[in-house]
Amino acid sequence: MSGAAIYDALESSPELVSLNMTGVLLVYSSLFARWAFVVKPQNLLLAGCHVTNIAAQGNQFRRAVQYKKENGKDEEVNDILVKAGATAAAGTACLLAGPMVQSAVIGANLGVISTVAAAEAGPFTVHFWAPMSKWMISGASFMDLNRPTEKISLAQYTALTFTGFFFSRYALLVAPINYTLCSVNVALFGSSAWHLGRKIKADYM
Repeated sequence: MSGAAIYDALESSPELVSLNMTGVLLVYSSLFARWAFVVKPQNLLLAGCHVTNIAAQGNQFRRAVQYKKENGKDEEVNDILVKAGATAAAGTACLLAGPMVQSAVIGANLGVISTVAAAEAGPFTVHFWAPMSKWMISGASFMDLNRPTEKISLAQYTALTFTGFFFSRYALLVAPINYTLCSVNVALFGSSAWHLGRKIKADYM
């Protein structure tokens, strides 16, 4: 995905950039860079790939915003920047408050709720939120199901299709085993393969 973003930045018009997908990929890679660092076995190569993707997608975001400004879409740009700022603020707040909230929930002895809060891959860990961010990629892909094929990046959707395919298996080989990550990659593979098939059919068949 990092290579696809770098390739698109060099070869494709910023008009092709899907801000829905680019924004989701920024959140996704931020979470997965951390996940790859703490999962067993630790995967520094994967962490490095995601750090690279953060930089590449950030550049794509910049290109798309600049393109919109140059074409007089200032109101749309302001709306995008406000949403990006709100997302960053919400994420920071969750990181800062998370440990305190988790301790309070566990200490309250709420039965199943406290057990889930203390779980090794529970909702207060990156093991939970990294797969959730990948559901956002699938969601963005599904939201764009009718996107005109001339605005579909062949490189990006080839990368997304392959990552969905390979990570469906990888999620079952790490500790803790992550069934949520497996299921989201099955969904990502399906939605991305749909876009990829449409693009290939339109351009080459």
